[in-house]
Amino acid sequence: MSALQNIRKGLSSTGSSIIVAILIFGLVATFGGFLTDPSAPSSSPLKINGKSISFGEFNLEFTRLSSIFSDNDFSEEIISEIARNSIISKELVYQKALDLNMNASEDFINDLIANDISFQTNNEFDTVLFSGYMARLGLSVNDYREIVKSRYLAKSLNDFITQSEFSLNSSALNFIRATNQQRSLSFYKLDLNKISAKENVPDSNILNYYQQNQFRFIEPKKAQLNFILLDSDSFIDSVQITEQEILDERNFLENENQNSQTRVSHIQLSYSSSEEKEEKLNTASNILKELSGSKSFESFAIEYSDDFGSSNNGGDLGFTDGTIFPEEFEKEIKNLSVDEVSQIIDLPGSLHILKITEKNEVLLTDNKIKELILSNKSQERLNKILVNIEDNFLGLKLEKLGTELNLEINNTRLFDQNNPPEELISFNIFDDVFNQDLISTEFFGPYEDNEGNFLLYEIINIKPETLLSRSAAEPEIKKILQFEQAQETILKDLDKFESKAKEKDLSEFISYSLIRRDSSLLPDSVLRDLFSVTLDEPVFISKQDDGDVYVARLTRIKNSNDLAKKEDIDAAKNSLKTLTSRTYLDTFFKELESNSNIN
Repeated sequence: MSALQNIRKGLSSTGSSIIVAILIFGLVATFGGFLTDPSAPSSSPLKINGKSISFGEFNLEFTRLSSIFSDNDFSEEIISEIARNSIISKELVYQKALDLNMNASEDFINDLIANDISFQTNNEFDTVLFSGYMARLGLSVNDYREIVKSRYLAKSLNDFITQSEFSLNSSALNFIRATNQQRSLSFYKLDLNKISAKENVPDSNILNYYQQNQFRFIEPKKAQLNFILLDSDSFIDSVQITEQEILDERNFLENENQNSQTRVSHIQLSYSSSEEKEEKLNTASNILKELSGSKSFESFAIEYSDDFGSSNNGGDLGFTDGTIFPEEFEKEIKNLSVDEVSQIIDLPGSLHILKITEKNEVLLTDNKIKELILSNKSQERLNKILVNIEDNFLGLKLEKLGTELNLEINNTRLFDQNNPPEELISFNIFDDVFNQDLISTEFFGPYEDNEGNFLLYEIINIKPETLLSRSAAEPEIKKILQFEQAQETILKDLDKFESKAKEKDLSEFISYSLIRRDSSLLPDSVLRDLFSVTLDEPVFISKQDDGDVYVARLTRIKNSNDLAKKEDIDAAKNSLKTLTSRTYLDTFFKELESNSNIN
């Protein structure tokens, strides 16, 4: 029987529908559906204790990891290194599993592959599909079966180690008490910024630093622009609106929008014969009579309407703009007001009763209509001017454009690329501006931003990048030298305050009483140090990333004597089990690696 036939045979086995998904030191390895990525390395010179890892296995792992990290900017070299470490992890644990006489039968491995949905078509193992994958990977069926086996046994040993760990109730209680422990301390903070501000720097030091580091103090390239901003509001003041235009616009809006916001409900009574139609007509007539009583239209729709799409919603059909429903409906809708009910509408095969439930009629004031007209006319004026500019003014200066079209020209201050004029930021022009070295002979634009505004500009001044003078650079140099001196001052003060802490001379120290591990009163690193020292050696130094230094003394420890709930004990046991198993796994793997030959 061939290897492929063996795998197909696995489909008839019972109790084994596992898709292999192996967790090895935080890396998930799933099998099936991974083809050789054209960017993956073409070779894998990896040997583990004399066993050569095939190119196909390496490419399989490389492609899997590439898909996991697809949203991250990881280079091929980094992914290749992760793939290498992943394979080493798996293979070392697998080889240890074999040393411990762990095994998986051929039928079991066949089962795993046969039930991998990546190799199935219409829920059946597809031999052609599987063979294609193997060909692309450069693997034989037995090669792939060996990969599946190695990862399965590695996972089994990994799970055994993890699950064999346990924690006692007493350990869990100690863990809870340690977590809830409170500690008191006294500390002195050596604040780098405050110390820096007090440092005196001689002028000679500033001059010497400037002479040695002039290249660090640069006045950036600067530019100054003339510009014209255009938007539809630019022309509102020049637009005139007559009373007749307002009236015409109102009539247009009322005609155009008469039914655009009309919501309709209906009761539908379908029939398939003339006798049934008579019966439904009687029912519809009775409904119309009873609608004047206390029973609502919605109740009748739920009870009688056979339009199952709307009856449960009280007959609601939603909104119409006058074109959605049959012509007979739309004609009736135009003549109905809100809460008014129609007469019976007869369509082929069904009878209908309509009700208007909502109608948002045009209720615009003259001022609102005037604003609409102004906006439209101003936009038309803007469009004409933009066409005029592109047809007649390209290659000219802004002065000519402004004079001819009566447009306002503004100018900016001198600015650098890191501090551009706020009103021009949305146009994203500054890369282009600072690529120029000459004053403009013509304007640039028009440029449009996301808000429909337009910009035309020209460069009227360019100031090249230059070295700062000593006086201009002095404030920055002074801060640099103050910072350097402050770091030296802190080292001197550190010895002094550490001695005070050891001698319990805490008069200058700040004291906090009974704070917890999750306190917000101190930086996390100080809290970690605080809860790692003992009363036998209570003094500690905690250096911060920002240069601050805490000199502290632990003064009291208060253990929690509260009774722990069962769920808290169980959670603590699980946490301890996880921590212990991770520590053991790490030690276990390091030992395997140290005794192995990997090249």
